[in-house]
Amino acid sequence: MSYVAEQNVIGALFIDNSCIDQIYSFLEPKMFTSELLGNIYTEFLKAYDNHYEVNLVAIIQKLNNDRYPEGLIGDEIKNCVSLAVTSTTVKSYADMVYKEYKAMCLNKILESTLVTPDNVDSSITSLITQIEALKDDRELKSKPLPVIVRENKRNYFKEQDKPKIDLGFYKLDDLLGGLEGGDMIVIGARPAVGKSAFVTQIAASMAKSGKKIGFYNLEMQEKQVYERFVSAQSGISLTRIRRALQYIGDEKEKFEKANEELEKRDNIIITTGSKSIGEIRSECRHMGYDIVIIDYMQLLKADRSYRGNRREEVGEISRGIKALAMELNIPVIALSQLNRLSEYRADAEPTMSELREAGDIEQDASVIMLLWNSNQNDNTEKTCKIEKQRQGKTGRVKLRFDGDNMKFVEMQGDWQDAQETPFD
Repeated sequence: MSYVAEQNVIGALFIDNSCIDQIYSFLEPKMFTSELLGNIYTEFLKAYDNHYEVNLVAIIQKLNNDRYPEGLIGDEIKNCVSLAVTSTTVKSYADMVYKEYKAMCLNKILESTLVTPDNVDSSITSLITQIEALKDDRELKSKPLPVIVRENKRNYFKEQDKPKIDLGFYKLDDLLGGLEGGDMIVIGARPAVGKSAFVTQIAASMAKSGKKIGFYNLEMQEKQVYERFVSAQSGISLTRIRRALQYIGDEKEKFEKANEELEKRDNIIITTGSKSIGEIRSECRHMGYDIVIIDYMQLLKADRSYRGNRREEVGEISRGIKALAMELNIPVIALSQLNRLSEYRADAEPTMSELREAGDIEQDASVIMLLWNSNQNDNTEKTCKIEKQRQGKTGRVKLRFDGDNMKFVEMQGDWQDAQETPFD
């Protein structure tokens, strides 16, 4: 019965996209027994979150792959629409799917509980807690330590099923050990040090490895973000791309090849313009991102007014970013400005206490990385230090920055010894 109910839900949504209003708050993709129908429902949720409509062609384009060929998707959708007839029954069928899912969850709870005379009292308490959470549609966060041990102990000293996410810089990745779900990574720098170029290079490296990235650039227009990507990809200076009236040398070939490569990177989703953390959470919830990047956090709007108390406002934004990382179980990289204090030091080396309008940033962040000009006479020489890392080592890495090509290179020992981390 559940599968038929799922078909009716999907059919109703195709008949009338707007009827998702009635079921959005309680029906989730994981509740579908059919993976394909759950994926189709996810596309409707994405459309609702991001204020656009979907149709048969759009769904097929999104989901078409070796596992779900175009014909299979089209036939399934046609069956759903012919079965549904009307969108007015969407809520009743969604209720059926929802109750079937809860029944399945309850059976799993009961089947996984081994009651013995020694643990009967604790087992009853655990069962009541889990069942109450299920009844109230809450995700149970508390677990006895032995349960956590049994769930995790087999995941170590072996190849990971889900590899951690690297930045694309060998030495930094060695220090970090990879980014994990729930991590909030703050990258702080003064203006014009290159933090936007740094995170753009990180995004491109992650995209090349197959990761899906939600890239929120709050200070640039789409055209400016594109120029940085194409400069780094092509090796043509940003100045040339922005101002040149005609190609010289092999620029035409490099430019066309770079654009050809970038057109394949549909796993980088770029959003520009003013946003609140609540809007970002809503837009990301069903997008399936592996990582979200925010450039930069002081430009985010809080979800409520603080009447001029900027420190409290940034504190709420920081907590919102951490909550986003935890809710979606993905890393979130947030860029942050630093105040001027480091500029008055001879070596200009910043500390995390100089994060601008710091609020709770220092406390919320899993990792804090600081980037600065190491040589006041040569702005190509940078240092990136990991100032804070909850789960690993701190340390620093020397970098050289090619500002014309928007590209960072790790250094080996002396500034003249470069260890390339290819962008393309």
